[in-house]
Amino acid sequence: MMLSILLPTDFSENSKNAIKYALELYKDEDCKFHFLHCYPPVIFSYEYQIEKGLIGKDIHKILQEESKERLYEFVLSLMRKHGNDQEFDIEVVKGFLPDRISKAVSDKKIELIVMGTKGETDSDRVVFGSNTIQVINKRCCPVVAVPDDYKFAGIENILFPSDLNLAFKHKHFQPILNILKLHNSNIKVLHIAMQDLTPLQKIHKEFIKETFTDYNTTYDILEEKNIADVIYAYQQKHNSELLMMINNKHTFFENLFFKPTISKIAMHLQTPFMVIPA
Repeated sequence: MMLSILLPTDFSENSKNAIKYALELYKDEDCKFHFLHCYPPVIFSYEYQIEKGLIGKDIHKILQEESKERLYEFVLSLMRKHGNDQEFDIEVVKGFLPDRISKAVSDKKIELIVMGTKGETDSDRVVFGSNTIQVINKRCCPVVAVPDDYKFAGIENILFPSDLNLAFKHKHFQPILNILKLHNSNIKVLHIAMQDLTPLQKIHKEFIKETFTDYNTTYDILEEKNIADVIYAYQQKHNSELLMMINNKHTFFENLFFKPTISKIAMHLQTPFMVIPA
């Protein structure tokens, strides 16, 4: 079955880098890449229209055609360079990116989104751009957020921190199982606890063990109050190339990434980050 992957781009270096990462990550997978460029609805001043000779013309149609041509040339050059034989299509639409991504996920039956951690207009001090946060929080599809300048060099280890409080389902792990199989990766399950596992947590842990039974899996339980610091330190020590979390309301996921005080793990995030909606 062909995997459908959405690759949004605003032509920023961050988004281009995320696309290159996706092409390498799924180079040997049977998939179709859907490239999406979204431009915001704008009103052009009369003076600007005169200056550009646009009076009486459909400015948005012109903008759309120019963007479509630019996107097509960009995609063709990338596919040739990376030697990908997969199918692809392109779409240029007017609107706001998170909404348009949600529509594309529904219309095209998208199974995964790969995008940059931030866009062209986001500050260097921003960890996650507003579009990335909104797309993740819409929980419509698994998302891989790729940091600035990160270059794909294989995936040996995947780190999966969890509080083991979520009733996992097989669909939660399908994106990771695809990568484990594709790259023969290891998965490291990390649980941070201040007390012994509850009966329910033990059941969830057994479900994880069963799910990853065909793969090289390690389990660590650490006692520590500051979850973010532990994950960051563990990731640095064990050199994981992909961080995975399941995004469920009222779990520790939101405390790690989307509270007003940015945690250490988010500030120093240097590896791609897969977020799977619960």
